[in-house]
Amino acid sequence: MAGKRKNKKKTEDDIIVGLDVGTTKICVIVARVKDESNIDILGIGKAPSFGLHRGIVVNPTKTSESIREAISEAEMKSGIEISSVSVGIAGHYIRCIQSNSAIGINNSDRVIQEQDVQRLIEQAKIIKLPSDTTIIDVIPQEYIIDGKDGIFETPVGMFGTRLEAKVNIITGLVSSIDDLSKCVMSCDVDIDDIVLEPIASSYSVLDETEKKVGVAMIDIGGGTSDIAVFKKGVLKYTAGIGIAGNLVTNDIVEALGISDEEAERIKREYGYATVSEILNDEEIMVQSIRDIPKKTSKSILARIIQARMQDIFELSAIEIQNSQISKELHAGVVITGGGSLVKGTKELAEKILGMDVNLGIPTGLTGGLIREVENPIFATGVGLVLHRLKTMNDKNKMTEFRNTRRNKELTMKGIFNKVKAWFDEL
Repeated sequence: MAGKRKNKKKTEDDIIVGLDVGTTKICVIVARVKDESNIDILGIGKAPSFGLHRGIVVNPTKTSESIREAISEAEMKSGIEISSVSVGIAGHYIRCIQSNSAIGINNSDRVIQEQDVQRLIEQAKIIKLPSDTTIIDVIPQEYIIDGKDGIFETPVGMFGTRLEAKVNIITGLVSSIDDLSKCVMSCDVDIDDIVLEPIASSYSVLDETEKKVGVAMIDIGGGTSDIAVFKKGVLKYTAGIGIAGNLVTNDIVEALGISDEEAERIKREYGYATVSEILNDEEIMVQSIRDIPKKTSKSILARIIQARMQDIFELSAIEIQNSQISKELHAGVVITGGGSLVKGTKELAEKILGMDVNLGIPTGLTGGLIREVENPIFATGVGLVLHRLKTMNDKNKMTEFRNTRRNKELTMKGIFNKVKAWFDEL
């Protein structure tokens, strides 16, 4: 797909496209919405990623070409012309700031409305940030109404005169977000939404029960590993570390004197994250840079991989501790992303983190190419689709709320009249 496509038609209203721009791969997921909870996967586009380093665009031209290639493949496989996408963003420059905000409720009936919650969120955004930093998302942690705390669901419909919230504000570098956005739009597609990748991945690999009782998710990508900690159904903490699958591959390249492609091959076919998991240590043949066959062994390869994977989980453990709720994660840890597929990774993670660890595989889909995306490498792409579905559903509910607002006001007036009549009878 060379150059921009002119006069492109708008993507059908029931089509959602997730664009995962990773350091090693670009992934595009095209899905059709059947109803509020059912999605069919229509097509998948993949392309090698060039021009990014640890999640940051360093060569816009190469990044755009990679995105364009993945979009083209997704269009061909799905039969859908893509005009807009939801984009995932990650990187070690992402920060999580805890803050508070408060507003007064000025409705005559003192019933909290959706507009009040939005006003509260906007109020939370009024904080001093460095000039090179912008707000990506504001995630409410807890609502407080007239001093009554412990409200974790939306307060819409409740009574009060003062509404407060404890929030997590997710920030990122303006330049990084701007560079990625320009690369995407240079491919002649609009951006529906920009979503923090760990939040997106959580939609596809975590269930609501895990998020409620407490869980940490580690998404091991190519350039970065992203950590997200959930409790009581909301994101409590997130961070990114600049060590991931690429560095594991680089270590193999340098230690064995082989090409990137050969290192990736033997990591996938023979690699173990823990030497102790190898039941049958055997010699393996690899091609050196000069295409001369040479021998190594599974155990030597495993020692190389284990050293770097250990770094990933030790740094992840520090970030999980930084969440200040590491002892409350009763659902343990879920690992996902392409880096989680190395054999023995689960066992190594359990040893270092001291918690139960499970592999996160995308779920929540109902039809189409389900089997093709049941793989941790598609966690973010599928999650972007599911996140967009929720956003669309919430907007539909907001529209419905506004359309029926007058009816609700009349209903509330009727309730107050009944209450007044009860007191008149006392």
